[in-house]
Amino acid sequence: MTRSFRIARIFGISIEVDYTWFIIFFLVALALSTGLLRDRLPGLSMGARWLVAAVATLLFFGSVLVHELSHSVVALRNGLEITGITLFLFGGVSRMANEPRSAKLELKMALAGPLSSLVLAALFLGLAYLMRSLSFGQVYRTVFWWLGWVNGMLAMFNLLPGFPLDGGRILRAGIWQASSNLQEATRIAALFGQGLGAVMIVGGIMLFVGGAGLGGLWLALIGWFLIQAAQSSYQQLLLRQALSGVPVSRVMTSEVLWVPADTPLDRVVDEYVMAYNHPAFPVLDDGRPIGLLCLGDIRQVPRERWSQTAAGEVAPALDEGNTISPGADSWEALVRMASGNCGRLVVIEDGQLRGIVSRTDIMRMMRTRIELGA
Repeated sequence: MTRSFRIARIFGISIEVDYTWFIIFFLVALALSTGLLRDRLPGLSMGARWLVAAVATLLFFGSVLVHELSHSVVALRNGLEITGITLFLFGGVSRMANEPRSAKLELKMALAGPLSSLVLAALFLGLAYLMRSLSFGQVYRTVFWWLGWVNGMLAMFNLLPGFPLDGGRILRAGIWQASSNLQEATRIAALFGQGLGAVMIVGGIMLFVGGAGLGGLWLALIGWFLIQAAQSSYQQLLLRQALSGVPVSRVMTSEVLWVPADTPLDRVVDEYVMAYNHPAFPVLDDGRPIGLLCLGDIRQVPRERWSQTAAGEVAPALDEGNTISPGADSWEALVRMASGNCGRLVVIEDGQLRGIVSRTDIMRMMRTRIELGA
C-alpha cells in the first residue's frame, strides 16, 4: 500500500504528500499557535491563532516545495528525469531517476535549493519590514517575519556539509571534480552526513537533558534520519551502478502465466493466485496484453461480485508506469516499480508480451553477482 498521494503536477513533476506530513504539519501549527503567535498576538482568540498558524504552516511547506522544485527544474533543464517530489515528516525530497552526469551539474542542482530559500527569506522579511513601515496589520507582519526567518534557517541547515543535504551534495561535487570518482565522492560525503547526524543526536540529547524539551528530541530525530538517509543514499548509488547497463531481458521471467481478459475474478483467485501463489498476472485480450492484474485490484472488488467481474474490467491498463522494454536498464525497472504498488512490470516489445520482471528477480540477480564477485 502506498504511503503517499498526489496533490498536483507542476512542470510535469508529480507532487505527492506522504501521510507522515500531517504529523509535522500539526506539530508546526501547534508550536506556532502556542508559542510565537500567542506571545506576539495576545489579542487573538485561540481559534484565530490556530487559523493563522495553519495558513503560515501551509506557506512554509509551500516554501519547502519551491526549494525542491528549484532542484528539479535545474535537473529537467539538463536532461535528467525527476520521478516526483514528496513532502513528508522531515520536509521534502526530489526523486531522480539517475545521478547527475557531471560534478558541475551536481553543484548547480545543489545550489539551486538554498538559493531559492534565501530569495524567499529576503522576500518575506522585506514584506514584513514594508508592512511595519506602513503600520500594517500585526498578524501579517508576524507571519511574514516568521516565514523569512524559517526560510533562512532552511537554507543554512541544507548547506551543512553532510550528504544527502545540499551542502553534502556540494561537498560531493567538489570531491567528484577533484577525483573523477563518483562512488568515492559519494562514500566520503555520506560519511560526513553520518558524522553530522551523530553530532545532532548527541546535541539533541544534551539539549533535552538540559531542559530544552521536545526541541532537543526533534534535533536528535533529525540527526537519526540524516544518518539513515546518508547510508541509504550511498547504498542506492552502489545498486544503481550495479544495475545500470544490465538489460531487463537478463533478469525477467520469459515463461509468463497470463490471464484471459474475460476470466471472472473468482476463477482468477482459485486457478491462478492460489494455484501458483503469484501476486500479479498480465491480462491478455485475443493475445494482446491490455493490463496487469494485482492482488490489490482484486481486493477492491467486493467478494460477492467476483463471479460477475472479469479480469479485464479491473486490471489497470498498461502504460509507462507498469511496462518496460526488454532492452531497458534493470535500474530503470526498479525505479518504476518503486512508484507503483505491484512490485512487477510487464515486459513489452512491439506490442507483444515478452515477459514479466519483479523486484525479486532483480535482487536475486544482484545476490548472484555479489556472490560471484561480478
